[in-house]
Amino acid sequence: MTLFSGSFAVNYRLLVRIPTVCIVVLKMLFVVCLVAQAAPSQQVSPEIEAAQLRIKLYEGQEYPLQRRLLDSKIKVAKARIESLERQLNEYEQFTKFKYSGPLFGQLEFVKVAHVEAEEELKNLNEEKALLQRFHQDKVRLMELELEMLKRSLR
Repeated sequence: MTLFSGSFAVNYRLLVRIPTVCIVVLKMLFVVCLVAQAAPSQQVSPEIEAAQLRIKLYEGQEYPLQRRLLDSKIKVAKARIESLERQLNEYEQFTKFKYSGPLFGQLEFVKVAHVEAEEELKNLNEEKALLQRFHQDKVRLMELELEMLKRSLR
């Protein structure tokens, strides 16, 4: 079925068939890939498979989990600092008495807690930076251990 006659004719059946053929071919390739991955490799020793799984687990589970935990701890530390700063501002209103400060003990407690929270935040940020900085090195070390294991089993 063509709309135009002459050199510029559009065959709509062909336009529908091409994507359908592509979809069928892609599905077949997908099935072949699944079968190839599902087939157990009999040549891989348990030590090599364990090393490969350690790398996969570190990159897919341990490292992201450590990052998420540090991110949430940093978020909590920042919120704690903000809360302590608000408390300090509220308590400092009552320290302007001439002879005594009615909330002196509480004010000192909040000041110390504020310093503690700032130090905790600083440490968490440094820990996160170190985790990110040495992530590739740790992965590379695991890959090298895998390569050494493969060589020793040959």
